[in-house]
Amino acid sequence: MKEKYVVVLGAGRGSRMESRDPNHSKVTFPILGKPLINYVIDAVKPLGLKEIYTVVGYGGKATEECVKHHSKVVWQKEILGTGHALKQVTELKDKEGDVIVVGGEMPLLTTDTLYKVYHKHEKNGNALTICTSVMESPQGYGRVIREKGSYRLLDIVEDKDCTPEQAEIEEVNAGIYIIDNALLQKYLPKLSNKNAKGEYYLSELVKLFNNDGYKCDTYVLEDARDIFCVSDRFQLSYAAKVLRKRINRKLLLQGVSIEDPDTAYISPEVIIGKDTVILPNTTIYGKCEIGEANFIGPNTMIINSVIGNDNHIISSFVRNSVVSNNKTIGPYVEMEDEELC
Repeated sequence: MKEKYVVVLGAGRGSRMESRDPNHSKVTFPILGKPLINYVIDAVKPLGLKEIYTVVGYGGKATEECVKHHSKVVWQKEILGTGHALKQVTELKDKEGDVIVVGGEMPLLTTDTLYKVYHKHEKNGNALTICTSVMESPQGYGRVIREKGSYRLLDIVEDKDCTPEQAEIEEVNAGIYIIDNALLQKYLPKLSNKNAKGEYYLSELVKLFNNDGYKCDTYVLEDARDIFCVSDRFQLSYAAKVLRKRINRKLLLQGVSIEDPDTAYISPEVIIGKDTVILPNTTIYGKCEIGEANFIGPNTMIINSVIGNDNHIISSFVRNSVVSNNKTIGPYVEMEDEELC
């Protein structure tokens, strides 16, 4: 079985986030208290990887703080495209195996999707596999060019380089690649920046591989939300809504009662025991462990705390604290860095 390496691309500026903080990179914006890029890293971790590399650039110090415990950090000093970003991962030059490339701004990406893509890549003996999706509004994405009749993948044309006819194509490059590393290293120096943005695109590998007879294929995603990219705060809010629904559904099916899932904001790391009831307008962020048969809320916030069993926490704020069993807190209590035994 081939070794697998992942490169997470997190160097972009994200100017459409409209932040006044020059060091606030796009991929460090939080959803439910967790940075965007950490959702991506959590999705790739279970793939049986040899190593994860995260490419950072704009606001790189902030991004590095988010990922340094889960990934090696590689700097892209000049932001000159996805192909240029891969060139910076010099540790890969002498490695054997496959490289999986994902964008750091795709918090809805799931491990299950990545498993399916890699399975097809491996089963079909592909040199290069890319994820694609069909979108009614494909603006901003590279278009997938296929051979008429055979449906064979020929090329990826970036949005700003499309002819009017190509711009009408609804199948787009999702920005997830699986590439044989020996070929990746051979062809990276051949990438050209002769395009509208003057950047080195990883997508050019499709044409280069095809020209030399290497097998290129696609995995067409059934749900385009898997590769939803966050570029502004409106999109950030949409991704947050989808993730919140996923998290709350999982908890409900595990035996937690959430009276109004639309007003429950719960981080993905939170653990909650059976028969605990979450009342409306409750927020639980960070690494919280909450036991069984608690009543929490309404109008309550709990952050990085441990809660035992059979407690009532009513309209209160609890942070960095420990609560044992059979306690009542609130209403209108602020508890921080305390232990209630």
